Amino acid sequence: MQKRTRIATFGLILLSSSLVFTFSTKTANAWFFDPFENMVEVTLNTIKEIVLTLSDDIGTMADRILVMSDNIGLMADRIVETEELMVSVITQSGISSLIIEPTEGTLVNVTTPINITLSSQKPDYLLYISNNADMSGATNALVQNNDTSIAWSRVADFVTGKKLYIAVRTVGETTSSDFSNTVMLNLP
Repeated sequence: MQKRTRIATFGLILLSSSLVFTFSTKTANAWFFDPFENMVEVTLNTIKEIVLTLSDDIGTMADRILVMSDNIGLMADRIVETEELMVSVITQSGISSLIIEPTEGTLVNVTTPINITLSSQKPDYLLYISNNADMSGATNALVQNNDTSIAWSRVADFVTGKKLYIAVRTVGETTSSDFSNTVMLNLP
């Protein structure tokens, strides 16, 4: 009978310990894991909401960038149209002329006359040569029939640095125009 009592006692202890283990596991889950799971779930929901909001904001910003890009394109077209209109008005009225060639930064030699192309196609003009971009202290000479050799002969004695600036004024029978655009040229 002692053997039966021992087995019964052992069974009772085993049953009660498994009940205690089950109860303590549920208590441990409720005490430790449930708050952690809730915290993770709340955090993931917050991250999801932030990502969705950012996604909407990025889409809105992309739409705005496309509208701005279109507006910039329109503005660029208007600037080109305005410049073309200015060139045509200037050339038609004889107010001024633009130097088309040589272009900014062209390397020139003091002994070789340059070829100048103007927007007005006038063969006679005053060529101004200066050490300064504002054309202060410029020397000038009349160019006839697009022959710059006489005017260019002044460059060697006049220019002191590695850069020189040129501008033109077209001449009529009694008046001369405003300065054209100023073009910076490089010397070797």
